[in-house]
Amino acid sequence: MAARCFQSHLQRSIRIADPLTGSGILGLRYAAEINSMNSVFLNDIEPDAILFALYNILNNNLQDKIDIQCMDANIFLNLHSIPGKRLDLIDLDPYGSPVTYIDSALRALINGGFLAMTATDMAVLCGAKPRPCLRKYDGKPLRSEYSREVALRLLFGSLVKSACKQDMAITAKFSHSTDHYIRLFVNVNRSATEANNTLNEMGYILHCFHCLNRVILKDPEKRGRCSICNSSTALAGPLYLGKLTDSEFCLNMIASTNSLTKKSNRLSKILSLIKDEVEAPPTYYTVDSICHRLHRAPPSPNQVIEDLKSQGYYATKTHFDGGGFKTDATIKEITTLLNQLN
Repeated sequence: MAARCFQSHLQRSIRIADPLTGSGILGLRYAAEINSMNSVFLNDIEPDAILFALYNILNNNLQDKIDIQCMDANIFLNLHSIPGKRLDLIDLDPYGSPVTYIDSALRALINGGFLAMTATDMAVLCGAKPRPCLRKYDGKPLRSEYSREVALRLLFGSLVKSACKQDMAITAKFSHSTDHYIRLFVNVNRSATEANNTLNEMGYILHCFHCLNRVILKDPEKRGRCSICNSSTALAGPLYLGKLTDSEFCLNMIASTNSLTKKSNRLSKILSLIKDEVEAPPTYYTVDSICHRLHRAPPSPNQVIEDLKSQGYYATKTHFDGGGFKTDATIKEITTLLNQLN
């Protein structure tokens, strides 16, 4: 869906690569579902995977649209880094972390190209394995009620830092956390000035596990005790603190979904939730975690959201967690509101 919207925006043929193709299913979908393209390039280092992918290509009669190769993904991407051979869209969909392939993928994209990236190493990104997270993503995770958002922002931050080394700027188009993985879609532009602007969106999240307060920091040296309860705090980052989704792009995806004859209700719901939280501040709260601390039965998230809105706060549901909500109210203000509810 995101790739279709990207191609529609360009209004020309595009070249797509799946460097870690496995059985080729993702590449086959690109070839079958996006009509305007020059070619889809599939690659995998495993000969058995290539044979399986080739069988699927022939079985679906897509051999005229797909070029398939067998080599290391970074070598494959570096071969496409030469001007004239660069790609419009690269989809990094590995088992585990995509960070090994980011530098090569950035070099292989045209200026203004589209990079899709998936990470499935959620135990690492969500804080269960902080050391591997620091090694791979150059950031400290946070094991909290909003750890999945922290995971997405750590992945995004790792991409931003890699791009800036090559004087490239990253612009978020669409991001989500679903099931066992996180996924993001970005535009990549060659511009040192824009890269500097993107770096300005990097920072840290200071979290208090005692009262659930959280503060956005640009300078980790300013870390201190909690400003509400004076407890010790935990620090996550560096990570990306800017918008994770572009509002217009998300609306285009919704329109594209609505035009489908057979549309997924789950997809429509996720897109709608993401559209509503585009302008929300980083991090979210869960009703259960706050009420557990208050030793009271939790009300419905919808009731909390409506009450926050009635008092002039920004509040919306989040796709990260069915019991979660995003708001510009502080934990102190949220707690006061919950204590007033029957």
